[in-house]
Amino acid sequence: MKRGSIPENNKDNSNKEKINYFVTSPEKASARVTINSFMMGTLFFILTLIWSIGPNRFSFFAIVQLILAIPLLYVSSLAYAKVGYWKEIKLWNNLGWYTNHFGNTFLINVAGILAATFSRNLALVYFALFLFLMLIYSVINLIYKPSSIWEKTYKYLLLLITIIIGGVIPIFLT
Repeated sequence: MKRGSIPENNKDNSNKEKINYFVTSPEKASARVTINSFMMGTLFFILTLIWSIGPNRFSFFAIVQLILAIPLLYVSSLAYAKVGYWKEIKLWNNLGWYTNHFGNTFLINVAGILAATFSRNLALVYFALFLFLMLIYSVINLIYKPSSIWEKTYKYLLLLITIIIGGVIPIFLT
C-alpha cells in the first residue's frame, strides 16, 4: 500500500485503494512554516517602518490588514506544524489553509492599497494582473487534476471576494 492511501472496503475485496489527502506531511508542514515565518518577519519590519514614519501617512485599510495578517500567519504556522506529525490532520490542514489564505491575501491587498497612493490605475492593474495570474494557476491545477474543479472554483472565488472587499473597494474609499 502506498503512503497516503487506505484500503477501500468493497464487495469483491479487490485491492483498490482510496487516496486519503489528509495524511501527515512533514515536507508540506516545513515549507509552509518557513514561508509564514519569513512573511511575519517582513510584516514586523514593515510595521516598524510605518510607525517610524508615522501611521497617519498610510491608509487605514492597509495598516489594519498588515496587523491582522500577523496572527493569521502565526496561527497558520502552528496549524501546519501539526500537519507535520499528527496522525489526523484534516482540521489542522483546513485551519492552516484558511489562516494562510487570509494572511497572505491581506498582504496582497496592502500592496495594492499602497500602490493606489501613487496611482489608482496602477493599483487596479496590479489587482487585475494578480487575479488573472491566479486564474491561470487554477486552470493549470485543473488540467492536472480535473476532479478538483469544485475545490479550485471555491478557492478562486474566495480569493476574488477577499481581493475585492479588502483591496479594490478600499482604494475607492481613500
